[in-house]
Amino acid sequence: MAKISAKGAIISVDDSAGTIRDISTNVVSYEIQQDAGGIDVTGFGDGSKNFIPGLPVVGVTLDILYNTGTSDSCTSILRGILNSSTSKTLTIQPETSDVGSSDVFTGEYMMDSFAVKGTPDGSLQIGSIHFSVMGATGPSWV
Repeated sequence: MAKISAKGAIISVDDSAGTIRDISTNVVSYEIQQDAGGIDVTGFGDGSKNFIPGLPVVGVTLDILYNTGTSDSCTSILRGILNSSTSKTLTIQPETSDVGSSDVFTGEYMMDSFAVKGTPDGSLQIGSIHFSVMGATGPSWV
């Protein structure tokens, strides 16, 4: 199995007007959390905890550089969608070459928070931004 670099990943999100924006150059790292949403069905006489799958939980966390260079900068885009009452399409394409089916992750999300962090001797960053699913349709790999 070949190793694949995420260096060429493309991360995009809708801005406040619903226009898809590529924020890849400002993303330091990303993580797609996928959880089966396990439901505990342990019976009184069972020898250990027993679970069945529930509703999936799929969140996304992005670590992003602080960039306010222009009105369409990553920071401006993200500030504009915080507290939005409508979902925003978030898309992550982990690799840009030889892309086939099941290589692009997409879904409708809300941005949960917008925190800024930094150190005096390092780069200013937006803290880990977490996106939670918004709407009845779950995200998927397409």
